[in-house]
Amino acid sequence: MTGRTARHLRGEHGYSLIELLVAVGIFGLLAALGLPHLDTRRQNIQTTSKQVIADYRWARNRAITSGVHFAISWTTTNSYEVQRMKQAANGTWSKDVTVKTVTLPTNINTTWYWPATQEFNTRGMMVTSTTPLYQMFWDSQYYGWHMLSLWPSGQIYEEY
Repeated sequence: MTGRTARHLRGEHGYSLIELLVAVGIFGLLAALGLPHLDTRRQNIQTTSKQVIADYRWARNRAITSGVHFAISWTTTNSYEVQRMKQAANGTWSKDVTVKTVTLPTNINTTWYWPATQEFNTRGMMVTSTTPLYQMFWDSQYYGWHMLSLWPSGQIYEEY
């Protein structure tokens, strides 16, 4: 009788209810772990921080490679310009042309941007400050923030 029962169980096809419940539970756990990383509300402020960092680094690299000063100038709390500078006869640098104008998303504002212009010399050093500058971005829609630090050496880091 046990041989006949064993043959009968081996002949069935499909999954048992327990196997299906275990598979659904594992899938649900993996989805719950991955879902916070797909939160689109956080994308605006993260994308903005990455864009600002990229523009600071681009301006610094252009200053080094072209032999001309470049600057990032904040025009409002949510827009800035990347500027190429020109040298006057007395050795001072002033704005030559605006290379790029950027407007941040409407819900993203920078809460601190002093001095309004950060200028890089031909060695990649920041001309406008001898102390680190900290710039905070605030997402007024989802209440998140990111902070960047810009050092006199020209390096920029995302603090949060």
